Amino acid sequence: MKFFIAISLALVSTCFAADLRRDEKWPPKALLEYLEPIRISCMGKTGVTAEAIKEFSDGELHDDPKLKCYMNCVFNEAKVVDDKGDVHFEKIDTHIAQLDDEIRHIAENFLANCRSIKGDDPCERAFSVHKCWKLHDPKHYFLP
Repeated sequence: MKFFIAISLALVSTCFAADLRRDEKWPPKALLEYLEPIRISCMGKTGVTAEAIKEFSDGELHDDPKLKCYMNCVFNEAKVVDDKGDVHFEKIDTHIAQLDDEIRHIAENFLANCRSIKGDDPCERAFSVHKCWKLHDPKHYFLP
């Protein structure tokens, strides 16, 4: 069964890589600048590699425990999760409200489909949210 799931994810995510949006407006430069110190800190705390982040962001979905905890760390450092690792989408909504119309619309679509994500622990929950975002809008998904 795990083999079937892995093959399915690989096939689905291979389709995503060809249609990524990477231009002067996306990903938003201000957001990338805000997240850069968080990215550096979380890479150090979790030991995840830049290659693993880039592969998940622009390539295939993959199951990497360090990457999952990196995602959780980013959520924690951005202060959008509680002590149990549950994402507080209303905190993300507050940040999104400040974006221009096009970017806000993209971000709202990410969030609309992935609010009821569950996971056994904070790292797994963070990974499940990111996986949901990537599956629902692979063109715009990025992992800083």
